[in-house]
Amino acid sequence: MLRKLVFLAVVGVFLVDATCDTTIFVACQDKFADKLGIDRYAFCYSRLNPLGLTLQIQDIYINGGVAAERGLNVVCNAYNSMVQCLSDASTTTFECFDMGYLLTHSSAPNQAYSYGFLMSMLQYQCGAGFYLASDNWQCMQRIYNGKNATMYGCITDFVLNAQEDPKRGCNYVQTGMDCFSKASTLQGCPDELKYYGCESFRQYSLPQFARCDKQCTIDTQYRGI
Repeated sequence: MLRKLVFLAVVGVFLVDATCDTTIFVACQDKFADKLGIDRYAFCYSRLNPLGLTLQIQDIYINGGVAAERGLNVVCNAYNSMVQCLSDASTTTFECFDMGYLLTHSSAPNQAYSYGFLMSMLQYQCGAGFYLASDNWQCMQRIYNGKNATMYGCITDFVLNAQEDPKRGCNYVQTGMDCFSKASTLQGCPDELKYYGCESFRQYSLPQFARCDKQCTIDTQYRGI
């Protein structure tokens, strides 16, 4: 037990008294899977392999859903249905995505962090960042289609490096932000999407590295601010 507490202190996790009901959480994740169009059995495996789930979501961004529904809409409708499911059961994502809870209910730290990272990024992409991507979705779809492997590489490198050497975590956060920002650059697409890419990754890193003083630059001229 002492070794576990020491490990959590080293990686800088701030644990709260999470009260997530695991049975409810699993049921709400099943709704998430249904909305994504992922078989529940396959999704059960994906919960154990969050990096694989990350790649599946990027593929949905590229290919869309049934009846040619935009990938962004498919993913965000699925995410919002999971959030609503938790809310209907009088619980919240704050409790069920809490890193203390995820670490306790995962077989390995990498698994817990990868899931928490993904949910944090989706919260941004389906919240504050939604309209920035939605208004430029043809560009974003082309970016995901052409740079899917690059963006997935940004994520896997970060996860592996951050868990191997968490003391240098803030450096890895900056590397990931730069990686996503560069990947979100495409001829004929607005430069503002570089901010979307950068902020997506910054949000991805927050469950473990909120302490890092990293910010993404906003092109205020383009935004008309």
